Amino acid sequence: MNAPNRAGPVQAAKISRDDRTPEGRWTYGAQLGFALENNIPRNISHIVLLVAQPHVGLTLLNFASPRVPASRFAIVTEGILGNAVHPGGHLLGSNLLFRLDGRPKHRAVPYFDWGAGFLHTTLATRAPELSGNLQFIPQAGVGFQYFVRPRRAVVLEYRYLHMSNAGIREPNHGWNGSMLSVGYEWLLRPRLPHWNAFRASHTRSLLSASSKP
Repeated sequence: MNAPNRAGPVQAAKISRDDRTPEGRWTYGAQLGFALENNIPRNISHIVLLVAQPHVGLTLLNFASPRVPASRFAIVTEGILGNAVHPGGHLLGSNLLFRLDGRPKHRAVPYFDWGAGFLHTTLATRAPELSGNLQFIPQAGVGFQYFVRPRRAVVLEYRYLHMSNAGIREPNHGWNGSMLSVGYEWLLRPRLPHWNAFRASHTRSLLSASSKP
């Protein structure tokens, strides 16, 4: 009996870059963000943030109908690791975001995300807009993935965010800012399980042998 040929079934199970499937659909990546405090009343500290944002996303729902302008819905958990370039202070925390992807346009996929997070920061010791080390960050943004190769994309995003302690301590003016981030993502799509690939290859070999005179 011939040795199982695993190459055929595994390759056949690959899914193209534009296919949106929920099973085992993970996205990994990291972005570097630069945020500025908006010039509105009570925003007086000219806060400037530089943060790294590693993230993991999981697709929950796909939209097959072309009448729906979205292609998929996902949740994203995102880390926050950075520093206030001005007036100073560290940032360490996490965000939970909901992401809605638009329809692919050639190599680009636009998206909209929204959610909130929390962090520990010493920024409050230098900015009167904040009180306490624990802060919460509701936020929303728009961006796009640009695929430079299959399953690999450069990401550019604009996000509007608010930071305050949710009334835990007073005063609690909070501050609002705009953030621009750039990053890189790689996407994992489901493949045929190893045992299933072996079984399919083995069955094909048996059928081929039985058809010979």
